[in-house]
Amino acid sequence: MQLNQMTVLIIEDMDALRQIMMEQLRQHGFGRVLQVENSRRAIETLENNDVNIVLLDWLMPGGNGLDVLQTMRSSPRWHSIPVILVTANTNRDMVKQAIKYNVSNIIAKPFTAKTLQTRVLQALKAERKNLFEQLAPKEVDEVPAPPVMDEKNSILIVDDIPDNLSYLVGLLKDDYRIRFAKNGAAALKICQSPTPPDLVLLDIMMPDMDGYQVLKAMREHPQSDQIPVVFVTALTQLENQLAGLRGGAVDYITKPVQPDILKLRVKNLLATVNLQRDLQANYDNMLAMAKLKDSVEDIVHHDLKGPLVAISTMAERIAQDKSYPKELHTKINLIEEMAQQSINTISLFSVLYRIETGRFQLKAERFSIHHVIKRILNVMHVTFRHKQLVAYQLPDEDPNQEFDVMGDPILTYSLLLNLIKNAFEAAKMRTKVAIHCEQKDAMISIKIENSGVIPEEIRDTFWDKYVSSGKPNGSGLGTYSAKMLTQAQGGNVRFSVDDLQNLTTIFVSLPIANP
Repeated sequence: MQLNQMTVLIIEDMDALRQIMMEQLRQHGFGRVLQVENSRRAIETLENNDVNIVLLDWLMPGGNGLDVLQTMRSSPRWHSIPVILVTANTNRDMVKQAIKYNVSNIIAKPFTAKTLQTRVLQALKAERKNLFEQLAPKEVDEVPAPPVMDEKNSILIVDDIPDNLSYLVGLLKDDYRIRFAKNGAAALKICQSPTPPDLVLLDIMMPDMDGYQVLKAMREHPQSDQIPVVFVTALTQLENQLAGLRGGAVDYITKPVQPDILKLRVKNLLATVNLQRDLQANYDNMLAMAKLKDSVEDIVHHDLKGPLVAISTMAERIAQDKSYPKELHTKINLIEEMAQQSINTISLFSVLYRIETGRFQLKAERFSIHHVIKRILNVMHVTFRHKQLVAYQLPDEDPNQEFDVMGDPILTYSLLLNLIKNAFEAAKMRTKVAIHCEQKDAMISIKIENSGVIPEEIRDTFWDKYVSSGKPNGSGLGTYSAKMLTQAQGGNVRFSVDDLQNLTTIFVSLPIANP
């Protein structure tokens, strides 16, 4: 899609900044630019328009950028729209939250038109790349390096007298990139260009437009309103100094200039400018590290999952060969199940991350719950052979009933594996683990019952992340992942405890497959 066919949504509470961003984006070729001032109107606009990219402020009245991000990432319609965060917020936790919800880029305020153009085009390019890779995926994404900042700051010197320009240029040219203008109009053109200076040294007494007028025009334009201005002038009266500082100048230096004083003041002022540049660099580095983390996970996912899939496939083929002894078939089936467990574990972490950030999309298919449970029990009987446990179906259950559900068989295998394994671990020696399936309305209910009760101190947080009890090496992710994987398929999960009978029962419900 061409830029002139795209729609951009700007969510920003400052009217002037919205207007200038809209103008800049239109100049860059975008056909339609929408703008709103709060999160409520943002959602309304998203509902009524096909938006291609969003520019989002973080702090706004009546709801912040996080609210908008969470809503977008939980919606199938909006979850893949590129979002660029535009903020002056320096809180690292804010940046981490934004990265968690998959922002495409972060722009630190104030910014230039060139920065805006570059970041928007980068986000759109990355979105197109992701779409292409969904159709023809690569093994590993290339991780973009953060942009390299120019080490030297730029200074604009504005004076209508050539000798004054030459003198100031000579003092500063070794340490900074110097630009100059001989009048106010030329100075404004540079300051409001895609590459404005970091600092302006501005004379007051100039023809056509004096320094006060130049400063006023700069402060009224979002592209230049944040550029620090130092008046360098022969006017020494107090009222002149007050007028300059009240107008928004950050310093006032009188002529003749003392070279060492000028250099120190410029150095100190630019230190503040560089803090903002460092902020942008930190944003970029955090985004780059997040993408690197994703790429490392992709490498691990690919390099481990590929061989395990091959092992599982070969074991399945061997198991189908009737010429092998029966005892060998049992071991081969176990190898296949162990390989499948490892594949599921590798997949689980990336799936959980996508669920937590609202980027998971369920590709539901019809499958048999009985078949999944049977595969899990084959592994449990071997793993917990020493406990001499009996897993059984309740007498009223029809053994020929498949109990087909609509969902993801791999995710269902993972969640039931965790819950059934917990039941086997908690069950007392030589007791029973009862697993029962039944249809309830439009759901298939799976009931897992074992002896032993959930410790009272973790019952309120049983489904929370990192909650574990009695397992020194437990990750605390088993029940949490089971809950998340169930809910992601449109199901629900709960438990009950009978302290008198010393029993724990887990209930899992998943959508039934239509006949």
